[in-house]
Amino acid sequence: MTNAIKEVGLQKLSMGCLFLALASGLVSCANLPASQFNFGFNVSKISDIQQKRQVDTEVYLQGKVENRAPFVGNAAYQLQDASGTIWVLTKQALPQLGDEIMLKGQVRYKSIKLKGLAEDLGEVYIEEVELLKRKPITNNQ
Repeated sequence: MTNAIKEVGLQKLSMGCLFLALASGLVSCANLPASQFNFGFNVSKISDIQQKRQVDTEVYLQGKVENRAPFVGNAAYQLQDASGTIWVLTKQALPQLGDEIMLKGQVRYKSIKLKGLAEDLGEVYIEEVELLKRKPITNNQ
């Protein structure tokens, strides 16, 4: 009789652990960003990147292309998410305005100091490593 009671207790404990694991998984899913694509990468908020300024850190970003700047040999585009905007330097073809993209990149910082000013006017930007997903804007919108 005691073995049967131990077995029932063990089954209840196992079910309780399973329920707890499932419940915590569902709660964490509620915190995922509302996106059409998120391949399981830990997507960073642009505002976090600008505040932390962790140069040479690899990050994943997703957002909408808001501005473009072609240069000789490479180009840049401004990416916007719900938290802010950041410039992305790329050697690939520029995405179109309004395209939704997901990318992997390296955080970079360019220091800009002007004579007579003690303040650094530099800016954090992203150097694109790989464009993971691009959803072109549709003309129906």
